[in-house]
Amino acid sequence: MKPHQLQRHLGQLRGWRETAFLMALAERAYPNFSLYSEVTEFPGEEAISSCLKRSWTALLEKAPEDRFVEILDILEENAPNEEDDDSYGALSSISFCEMLEQALLSQVNIDKRRAVDAAQKAFNAVMEFVEMTDGEGLSDDDLVRMFNKNPLIKREKRFQEELVERLRKEHAPDTHFIAGLRSLAYDGGVSNIGISLSDE
Repeated sequence: MKPHQLQRHLGQLRGWRETAFLMALAERAYPNFSLYSEVTEFPGEEAISSCLKRSWTALLEKAPEDRFVEILDILEENAPNEEDDDSYGALSSISFCEMLEQALLSQVNIDKRRAVDAAQKAFNAVMEFVEMTDGEGLSDDDLVRMFNKNPLIKREKRFQEELVERLRKEHAPDTHFIAGLRSLAYDGGVSNIGISLSDE
């Protein structure tokens, strides 16, 4: 899929499809938060993990706006704060929480389109990680060439394309479809930047 096609399809996502897209991006970033929580013994881990699960359930049940607001409040109360910890692990965890927040807000403020910006932020997170780990001292041209060949970036592109294609073809978010989306996003417990839950 060409980049402009992906952008167009993302811009066309509405309602439950846009929420599901955002939820899947959050699910994919969850291992980053999980590892950070384990290493730092982060006190909000259980509450935020519950928010992720409850968000999928609310989407599947076509829950009223109040349910999403309730989950959103819990998320905001328990999310890590950059002022307390500005390490890379904390920032990647905050990024996960922000993605989940956008998913919840998409059911509260339905007029604002969020998928295009969220997709780009997810790509940026991967590119920033790749640059941090492998791009030190490279020129801009060399960075672009590295990005074009990097397996994590290619993997993120394939994931977003597959996700959009599935959402465009589905009429309603039934149990089987949502389970498939979560499995696609989970990808064996490997996050968008290659963090694996199985290695914790």
